[in-house]
Amino acid sequence: MLGRFVLGGIGYDPPNAASRKLILSILNSTATKREAKDYITKYANGAKINHCLLLTRQSHRLNEKSLLQLSEVIKRLHMLGLRPICLIPPSSHVPHQAESLDKMLTRAQLRPLHCQNGLTKLLSGRYESILSSQSYLFSDERMTDVVPIIRPFVFEESSATQYMTKDAVTFTRYLCSDNIPYIDKFFILNRIGGIPSGERNENSHVFINLSQEFGNLREVLQRKYNELDDNRVDSDDVLGRLKVYAMEKKTSLTKRRFKEHIEDIQLMNAVLSKLSTTATGLITTVKAASLASDENNPLLYNLLTDRSLISSSLPRFKKRHGSLELTSETHSWYELPFDLEEENNYNSMAKDAVAVTTVLKKGVHIKIFNESTLTQYNCIGLPTKFHSPQGGSSLKLEKLNLNKLESILNQSFGRKIDLEHYLDRINGNVASVIVIGDYEGIAILTFEGPAENQFVYLDKFAVLPHLKGSLGISDIIFNLMFKMFPRELLWRSRRENVVNKWYFQRSVGVLDLSIKLANGDRRPSQFKLFFYGDPEATNNSFENQERLDDYAKYVRDINPSWKK
Repeated sequence: MLGRFVLGGIGYDPPNAASRKLILSILNSTATKREAKDYITKYANGAKINHCLLLTRQSHRLNEKSLLQLSEVIKRLHMLGLRPICLIPPSSHVPHQAESLDKMLTRAQLRPLHCQNGLTKLLSGRYESILSSQSYLFSDERMTDVVPIIRPFVFEESSATQYMTKDAVTFTRYLCSDNIPYIDKFFILNRIGGIPSGERNENSHVFINLSQEFGNLREVLQRKYNELDDNRVDSDDVLGRLKVYAMEKKTSLTKRRFKEHIEDIQLMNAVLSKLSTTATGLITTVKAASLASDENNPLLYNLLTDRSLISSSLPRFKKRHGSLELTSETHSWYELPFDLEEENNYNSMAKDAVAVTTVLKKGVHIKIFNESTLTQYNCIGLPTKFHSPQGGSSLKLEKLNLNKLESILNQSFGRKIDLEHYLDRINGNVASVIVIGDYEGIAILTFEGPAENQFVYLDKFAVLPHLKGSLGISDIIFNLMFKMFPRELLWRSRRENVVNKWYFQRSVGVLDLSIKLANGDRRPSQFKLFFYGDPEATNNSFENQERLDDYAKYVRDINPSWKK
């Protein structure tokens, strides 16, 4: 009899030896202790049945080898506690797609259940989802090996007729409405990968916070789609017409790709807006989803860790060694991170999976406050001594809530901030305050350094303890800061901080703040200074010894504002 084991501080009785081996191998190679604990709590204790909505495009074109490889991954997902619900997008190939999915599920040792109608249009005009009308299919633990295959058809009660939907986005939104089973993941598998990013040379976005980015990304994709029509050319000679024909064929293929990308992000937004805030979406290729390596397969990796294969806040440019001469005296305090390609120990297949996979969340709302001086007119809870004697409008719709800001700082750091001491230092020098959600994450950035040439410094970065590592809050904050301040951004951290490796990967260099400066000034310090900047935007700031001395001196001498 298989014994009980403990992982992430939680005891777990796996259903069989194969499940135990699979769970241990993946968790040991991919997940942190926090992630392992979260996985066991959510998926492995049997408190509820977790479902995954799986939409596979052009499944009828999958060959036997691809079907077999994908069936092995579906089998692993099921063993790990995620029950798939297959969804077929509308097309003229629905019967053939259903046949391919049936074959794939059967090979995964699961029982396919074909559902002819995903929606019913009632006499009242309201749409009823099969996920709610036949909930017994999804709630009975004796049927967890039964996998519904939902076809994109609507049954209309008034005429007793059936028709295929023309709008996959609206169909899927209604499908996920009302009282439906718990759906934790939405996976879209296709041939073109995730949502393309111009900043990543048209490779896929790593992570998308939909509440912040959906509107803009949809507009960008639609604009690129429309531009393809505007670029059409005509020609009268035969050779010219042949070139035009070849160009139009290529343009037509590109348009189909953009149209699919637009629908994919709309599908994600429609579904995730109906699910729990913890639900995750993922778009990748069938090839990447079929990877046999558990730790490099984007579906399996996301199930175990709830994140993408790489962090979205890693710098998009290659880190490079500058011209600064590292003498025996300087080398001990000036460190350069390795090039990302050297640091990421991925094989070529895993690199391909990274390039074509996008993880999405419904996300969190972001508020940005850019007033350099905090007053009673732009803040709530500001101590009286900081009130401005000058008039101002108290009708500002959005104000920085210092009570909530103080609370998250105290919780995140496990100590109490001396708010008055802190405001004495930063007021008048605030570069920006970023607030995630209802003060679930914050970043306070200030202007520091010599008056004639200041730099931006991340003075406080905090996430509520129970949300650390979830919802992508840290990545969202760092991505936003890098876009707002691409030239220079600095922060410091205690030498023993366990997060330093994460910081190191996002910086272009590190200074030990106990160094001797050029003027001979040297003081003990427990901090390391991290600095970031796009090499093309920094004007060689990070190769300038005098500027590095500025960083070290001004950041080193910042006095903490914690209560004794």
